[in-house]
Amino acid sequence: MTYDFHTHYPFFLQPGHIQLDAYRWLAGDIPNVPAAWREVDEVKDPVARLDLLAQAINTPYRDRARMGIRPHTGGYRRWVEQDAAAFLEKRLRLMRQLGIVPTLPDPAHLPPHAWALQLPFTLQKPYISRDDQLFHILDNPLKRERVFKVPYIAASQWKGALRAAFRKIARDTATEIRLFGNEKGEDEHFQSGFLHFFPTFFDRLGLEVLNPHDRKTNVGKRGPILFECVPVGAKGVIQLLYVPLSPSTAQAATASPTQTDLQATARALRAMLTQYGFGAKTSSGYGLAYAKAEDAILNPDAFKETFIKAWNQYHV
Repeated sequence: MTYDFHTHYPFFLQPGHIQLDAYRWLAGDIPNVPAAWREVDEVKDPVARLDLLAQAINTPYRDRARMGIRPHTGGYRRWVEQDAAAFLEKRLRLMRQLGIVPTLPDPAHLPPHAWALQLPFTLQKPYISRDDQLFHILDNPLKRERVFKVPYIAASQWKGALRAAFRKIARDTATEIRLFGNEKGEDEHFQSGFLHFFPTFFDRLGLEVLNPHDRKTNVGKRGPILFECVPVGAKGVIQLLYVPLSPSTAQAATASPTQTDLQATARALRAMLTQYGFGAKTSSGYGLAYAKAEDAILNPDAFKETFIKAWNQYHV
């Protein structure tokens, strides 16, 4: 989003009575565009309208634009609770049509000893992340895909979370480097890992309200803080591709490391999902999920028994 866009539609420069109607219209609270600011009706995309709503943070209507007026939910919160699901469903449908949502590769196209994994999960605790968008009506927006504005977990995030979980349950540097590669700066020769990660997209959006209190007075420090989240019950899919083709690893020519790496991946996945979490605020219990090894899809299918056995052997 460029600054020219906000300059062309200067919400914060409008008179107060226009700002009042404008924030309600931009958030979808009312159907009719402000009569004195009809040019804003040129903005048809709902996310672009919400981007304009961000200008309300510099006006007296900031809190109303975020949550509405009690006891009636309004503003951005009303959009999240009532309109976001239909919007995300439509965007994800378009992304699938364009082939942007990843799918498992055909087993016939995989090289020797490679495997692909698809593991569905259901959130048991909200997932929280931080977007790199600098200008938003909330202080803590959820990370979104840049073009389609769908909440997602980037492939790099999955890699970092799974690597952190692996380190907590195993001290096996050789397997870690084989799976994830060595981190830049650790060695003069960078080596990528055998595991390749894909993004996960979500079709649900929610809000968490936190109200930090002073430890001495037990009084709220600054009032409620809204966090965007993917709510409890939302479903997602983790997809991994394992390709042991590193020429620097002589063991890649045999099948045994493939089985060993699959077992290590299964245990790390269960630890990450059910014990350590992923995303932000995992130390507070966020980012936990439920998954069953039996629901996993593996290509080739012959690897599934190994995956299930290793998953069940790890006890949280």
